[in-house]
Amino acid sequence: MGMTCELRAVDEGQINEWLANPESKSGFLNEKSTSLEEDEAAGTYIYIDKAWHGIHFLLTGSAWEGEEPWCYLMNGGATFHQGDPDSAPDRVLRPNQIAAWADALGAISTVELRRRFDPEAMMEAGIYPGIWDRDPKDDDTLGYLLEYYETLRSFLEQTKKENKGVIITIS
Repeated sequence: MGMTCELRAVDEGQINEWLANPESKSGFLNEKSTSLEEDEAAGTYIYIDKAWHGIHFLLTGSAWEGEEPWCYLMNGGATFHQGDPDSAPDRVLRPNQIAAWADALGAISTVELRRRFDPEAMMEAGIYPGIWDRDPKDDDTLGYLLEYYETLRSFLEQTKKENKGVIITIS
């Protein structure tokens, strides 16, 4: 199974409620009014599988750090909920952060991302899931990252247009 990442669009009013009343946070991720498929079709949910760490590396050149808004997939925002102690805490980004992130990602071309793809450096940095040195004829790891990057970029652009924030869960 491994560590996967999902993002869910949320209204800023809900974010404000969570930050003002931490007890209101704990059950949200289990309270879904619709199925994930319906949320995905509505553009309010995406799943980016295990590509999260590779995308972070392409955007920041770092395993764990990076400047805002480039680092938002793994850093930034407010801690929302600590689920499994072996996973990262869920985080929430406000609409203004999503707008900055969407603008930043919209300015990066696929050509630039291809240029930044360095399988050797990714393996040395321990970029999860450690598949980057596979023969491209057998496993298109760059294509895998670019596909999920485009999913992320499109989701953030739509979320920006709707003036929403995002919950990021890596577990």
